[in-house]
Amino acid sequence: MLKIYLAGSMENVSVEESKSWRVQASAWLTFYGFKVLDPTRRVHSFKQSEFKKIFDLDIRDIQSADIVLVNLNNPKLAKHGTAMEVFYANYILKKPVVAFKEDPSVKHPFFEQLVTEWFSDVKSAVEAIASDYQL
Repeated sequence: MLKIYLAGSMENVSVEESKSWRVQASAWLTFYGFKVLDPTRRVHSFKQSEFKKIFDLDIRDIQSADIVLVNLNNPKLAKHGTAMEVFYANYILKKPVVAFKEDPSVKHPFFEQLVTEWFSDVKSAVEAIASDYQL
């Protein structure tokens, strides 16, 4: 069973914004037979005393994942952690990164080089994973 890590903003967003797309993606991915690694299953207050734990657990999830699905919507939101996760998954571990964003005109050179496939919404991204990455 392939494992999918769900990367995307968790800090400086509401719990709803952090979780809503992940809940939907998890339901679809589970339906298609994937195991989902959702970092929102762990509750953090983002205090400095938790930083190492957050980092270590997210890195462990990315290492055990086969694919990273990343939400890159909301171009005004800083994506420091998400960018590091994408870099680590693709550039270091050579894992596919499937991303979605609503506005294709918003581009960043690093994400453009590190994302394996782009889609306009989470459903299209999940359907591509299901059709292109199944064993």
